[in-house]
Amino acid sequence: MAFNSLEYAIFLVAVFFAFWFLARFGLARLAMLTVASWVFYAAANPWFLTLLVASTVNDYVLARWMERQEDPRRRRWLLIASLVSNLGLLGVFKYTNFFLESGVAIGNLLGADLVFTRVEILLPAGISFYTFQTLSYTIDVYRRKIPVEHSFLRFAFFVGFFPQLVAGPIVRAADFLPQTHKRPFFSRQQASRALWLIAIGIFKKTCIADLLGVNVVEKVFDDPLLVSSWDVLIGLYAYTMQIYMDFSAYTDIAIGSALLFGYHLPDNFDRPYAAVSIQDFWRRWHKTLGSWLRDYLYYPLGGARGSDMRVYFNLFVTFLLIGFWHGANVNFLLYGCGHALAMCVNRWWRKRRERAGGPKKLKLDAWGLVWRVALTLHFVVFMRILFRAADPKYTSEQALAKAGDIVSRITDGAFEAVTVLTPAMAILLIGCYLVHWTPRHWVEATFHGFRRMPFVVQGAVVAAALLVMANALSGRPLPFEYFQF
Repeated sequence: MAFNSLEYAIFLVAVFFAFWFLARFGLARLAMLTVASWVFYAAANPWFLTLLVASTVNDYVLARWMERQEDPRRRRWLLIASLVSNLGLLGVFKYTNFFLESGVAIGNLLGADLVFTRVEILLPAGISFYTFQTLSYTIDVYRRKIPVEHSFLRFAFFVGFFPQLVAGPIVRAADFLPQTHKRPFFSRQQASRALWLIAIGIFKKTCIADLLGVNVVEKVFDDPLLVSSWDVLIGLYAYTMQIYMDFSAYTDIAIGSALLFGYHLPDNFDRPYAAVSIQDFWRRWHKTLGSWLRDYLYYPLGGARGSDMRVYFNLFVTFLLIGFWHGANVNFLLYGCGHALAMCVNRWWRKRRERAGGPKKLKLDAWGLVWRVALTLHFVVFMRILFRAADPKYTSEQALAKAGDIVSRITDGAFEAVTVLTPAMAILLIGCYLVHWTPRHWVEATFHGFRRMPFVVQGAVVAAALLVMANALSGRPLPFEYFQF
């Protein structure tokens, strides 16, 4: 059940009224919302629900056992059991073909004559997200940062809450579980914010991401060798904006949907293409994934402590995992490696400036701001080549070949006429970047204007967004890009 479908709108309204009807009955409302979340998840494939429930039971039981153990070794073994079971499931469903393909490639290098045959494994929706979510819970329990949740119902609700289940944001138990122990609160301002986020999310997905994807991106990347170099460059800028609008649209709808039930989810984006460095970019892009890996991998490895070489090693391990988290493909590993290298260069340059007596934090003038934003953006756009070429149906060799075709077309000098960009698409693409770079308070002013509208008018705005979506979809919603991860 996709967010950008009329089925979801009907589902959301029905669950909303049922939830607030049961608002005074704590366990009843949580049970209803948990069952509704499971129904939402099973709508894609009932077998997916089996895995979700198994993962929920696994980490609930292991955490309860961990609570009763005072022996550090036994607690450590229980944590290892959680890591192995969760990452093992993720490895089987998401990375089996990658490991088989890599084994075949290594065997052939050693003289064997092996042929890789893809194993058809259906990837459960959202498995990368809820696996990290349950892992953060057991790790925090092991570290004694949070108490064990004794109620299985509350824990199951935390894992399976439908707005963030399929594509995030990744929610921490420390932030979400305390909310389940309080009676939900729903204010006029909260309702306005929820409706605004849902309407904006629908608009971003339907009127920007999907239009750019169908009319520009797919035409370019279906076969980049058949279009001009200009077309490929335009396609890269269009894809960079498409994937941001697509993913942030999902996040907006998720946060807005959760607010309708009185629950708060963390923000996941902060105008990432306005970043002044690659480090700044990762503070703004997919913030919940970045902070998760920072707290549960980068810091335990040593973070920024120790020698420069040790810090660079920590950065490389962290960003290789960021790449690998996105998919089982060499392109994603190279994507992570490229960002790791950029982070290392960024740190080296900053430390060199500090050792020379410069300030730890630069005060940028207008020119410094412009060229740093431009440099960071173009690095991100260039790295999107690897990202876009890593189609789930491709082998690593095919994905690398696709990325090679894109680079080849850009560099072969075939700067002929632009064929994929109509005037309407040009206005849309340029307008998206300009709005992205406008002052933050300008964008917030639009919400404040919406908030001051009568509630009936706000509802009409959301209804209009739904009508636009229905007309644009013609009955068939396009999937969100991050569903494949």
